[in-house]
Amino acid sequence: MGEFGLDVRVLGDLTVRAGGRPVRLPGPGARALFGALLLTPGEVVGEERLLDLAWDEERGTRRALQCAVHRLRTWLQGFAGTQCGLEHSGSGYRLTVVGDAVDLVRFREGLRAGLAADDPEERMRLLAGALGEWQGPVLGGRPGSLAADPAVRALEHERVLCAAALADVALNLGRASEAVPPVSAASLAAPYDEPLQARLVRLLAACGRHAEAVLQVERVRQRLADDLGIAPSPELRAAHAAALPGERSAPPRQVPPDVCDFTGRDAEVAAIGGPLLAEHDRRGPLVFGIAGAPGVGKSALAVHVAHRMAALFPDGQLYAELRADGAPVDPAEVLRRFLRDLGEVGLPATLEERAALFRSRTAGRRVLVVLDGAVTAGQVRPLVPGAAGCAVLVTGRACLAGLTGVRLVRLGPLAEDDGVRLLGLVGGVPPGPEAVEVVRLCGGLPLALRAAGMRLALRPGLGAAGLAAALRDPRRRLGGLAVPGLAVRNALAAAYHELPERERSLFLSLAVLPDAFTAGEAAVAVGGAPDAVVEGLESLVDACLLEVPGEDGVYRAAALVRLYAAEAARIF
Repeated sequence: MGEFGLDVRVLGDLTVRAGGRPVRLPGPGARALFGALLLTPGEVVGEERLLDLAWDEERGTRRALQCAVHRLRTWLQGFAGTQCGLEHSGSGYRLTVVGDAVDLVRFREGLRAGLAADDPEERMRLLAGALGEWQGPVLGGRPGSLAADPAVRALEHERVLCAAALADVALNLGRASEAVPPVSAASLAAPYDEPLQARLVRLLAACGRHAEAVLQVERVRQRLADDLGIAPSPELRAAHAAALPGERSAPPRQVPPDVCDFTGRDAEVAAIGGPLLAEHDRRGPLVFGIAGAPGVGKSALAVHVAHRMAALFPDGQLYAELRADGAPVDPAEVLRRFLRDLGEVGLPATLEERAALFRSRTAGRRVLVVLDGAVTAGQVRPLVPGAAGCAVLVTGRACLAGLTGVRLVRLGPLAEDDGVRLLGLVGGVPPGPEAVEVVRLCGGLPLALRAAGMRLALRPGLGAAGLAAALRDPRRRLGGLAVPGLAVRNALAAAYHELPERERSLFLSLAVLPDAFTAGEAAVAVGGAPDAVVEGLESLVDACLLEVPGEDGVYRAAALVRLYAAEAARIF
């Protein structure tokens, strides 16, 4: 309503209220002229156009137009005073209305502000308010030829645009029920607009009104076939599929195949599987951070647990690698794929909006998300569902302690028996002293054991004794633990190059330090300030390139890590 209490409505039957009370409209000619001018308030409308709009097929004369103008001015002055004005300009007339007294003006201002709003809640409020200005067809749909007028068609198009935007943000926020009435009304006025009809179907389905959603699809399908002779669009068919409660497309199963020779890790599997199986005290999603040194089997553990627990997550298992060519993957791109695979169309542009939509789509569902090779906690946060019943397995060299509520699972080397078993499964090596020695020379590292096993499989004449003899030479060990596609050296190199410059220098000093050392010994070796060296050593611990020191404050580096540090020191 305008600031002076004037309320003029054209988005529906033409009505006027002043001071909260209805105003009786003028006679037919002046009323028709008033409605025609209100389609473009503040703009000059030519006499020829006014004659077409106000008198339709009967087409009045200029004399009739002048009489209608006189009556309209008199009527306006009787209740509006200076709030409304009708002036002649050139070869036409302009109607001016003070403030936002016309619902058409309020609608357009609300639509513009809503589309520009960054905050989803504010966007929904503005768009709902704008769409609420509509009470029916423009000027009540009279005369009938009005629907073909360009100004009316532009208004109807803006109504569809507003309804579509409202439907999208309501779905993103999980507030579909609030948007159903205004979007439904707009869809009745645009019966052949399939994108809007598809959105209405999705809104109904999101509210659990599946029968109504399916019925709406059938109405649109019949209308398109009877009136236009065409079939429904892919967008409407996708909305139909999503609305069928018992016939939805199969949920995504994206986790890579399980590791057929997965060995050991019973304690770690139990540490993750136990909480997943427990149904009590679940206030949010379970998030597990699996950390460990390069090649320790983080990804294999996550994939193995995901397959063992797949039955707990019937609504889907999503998978993404968060590192590509050593660089972090944009979480917005991961969300784009996740939402697409969950059946979403028309995705929002920003990371925040996609994350909100992802939380809405996973709410009330049981979905497992596996994220491999995370670089930072900030990269992971947008990819975490918001509700209980879902779970996330994250792997990374850092502990990802910045994730709220994360349960950390830190992997160490395989136990000797498990290492011998893995070596036998991969390379066909029988248990024995030679196999035990190979496991020890590999440091119990699964990646190294797989490389060793594959080397034995490719060279059966070498035997475990021959391989152990070759690996005893520290200068040949990293080279001996490499086959096409599997190389310990490459994994360690990737971890080294991801370190900040200061930590790289400290890492290289591991080559001259003993297997176990204190921070003071490291400070002497590198010639650095003790506090800075301690900080750097802790960063190497976080990167899983040093073992966590005990109460004695002694740091330890695995033999393979020290061998690579020696190589890197010679190269860099």
